[in-house]
Amino acid sequence: MGIPRLDKMSESQLMEFWNKYQNVGKRQDCEELVGDRRKGYTIIAKNLGAYAANKATAMRCRKHGDTSAAELYELMCKTIYERLPYDCRF
Repeated sequence: MGIPRLDKMSESQLMEFWNKYQNVGKRQDCEELVGDRRKGYTIIAKNLGAYAANKATAMRCRKHGDTSAAELYELMCKTIYERLPYDCRF
């Protein structure tokens, strides 16, 4: 499977992704997402899910005109992204 381009997904696609990985999901799903079973691979999957949820929330905030809240969620996304291993960035 591999890591999808989360920045290209719609709000609903991001939430579907988050639902799959919010509670770490099945280990096999996490392995397929990350590409291997390295130490912390389930946490990497969970962090990608958190990125997706925050991105979807930022999109929703922007849609409703709440720019300051959107910027806060986007900052959370940036922080999560910067902490991902380089080969897991999208």
